[in-house]
Amino acid sequence: MAKNNLIAIISDVHANYTALETVLNEIKMLQINDIICLGDLVGYNPEPEKTVKKIREVCSEVIAGNHDRSMVEKIDKNWFRGTVQKSIDWTKSQLSQSSLDYLKKLKTRNNITIEDNKILLAHGSPEPETPFRYVFNPSDIKLIEPFIMNTDILFIGHTHIPFCYYNRGNGWVRMDQSEFEINPEYNYVINVGSVGQPRDGNPRSSYVTFDLINNVINFKRIKYDIDKVHEKFNDTDLPKEFSLRLSQGR
Repeated sequence: MAKNNLIAIISDVHANYTALETVLNEIKMLQINDIICLGDLVGYNPEPEKTVKKIREVCSEVIAGNHDRSMVEKIDKNWFRGTVQKSIDWTKSQLSQSSLDYLKKLKTRNNITIEDNKILLAHGSPEPETPFRYVFNPSDIKLIEPFIMNTDILFIGHTHIPFCYYNRGNGWVRMDQSEFEINPEYNYVINVGSVGQPRDGNPRSSYVTFDLINNVINFKRIKYDIDKVHEKFNDTDLPKEFSLRLSQGR
């Protein structure tokens, strides 16, 4: 665990190494040494190999996302429209065998304990049979309740939209603060957003820190050099729409 008892949780980097590097520099300034990644290391953006190598280097826990799985096994193509399938094919051609082997070994969920907190890590959903189901709102959370009954905090990504819902025994309520203390009597579902392709209308990278001493969650946003990523797209066969959406946060 980090010397200052801070951990960082990131997700959905999607081969945006420029954004990842910016986030990691901030994490380093905060003296955080323990980083968890909730999946989708690759897809959409132009630097998959560098991204996988860096995640392997800096993260203590890594979960598989649907794009990671698409590199190493056949999955339902209903998840991917035509331009995304083109991105998958190009990305796979850029990855080394070592990186492909690494992605293949990743689990789609993991239970860990941090201090007294029972934590479940997943990419989209904690359901073993449908790990890439989207979780957006209390109705979606209701469907996964059987899988999080013995969990204090579920950390997820996948939607690229950061949020927190908590339950004190009478239903799920949205937490509007970007920084708040965890109540040990409540249950939480926390989406950490996306490092590499935010979709909440805010183009800045999103991630979360967890202060284990004060039991505080903090949603972080940080600006990165999107123009630099646009330039890197010029050396690829990736659909340009993925480059354009970065500036829009969509």
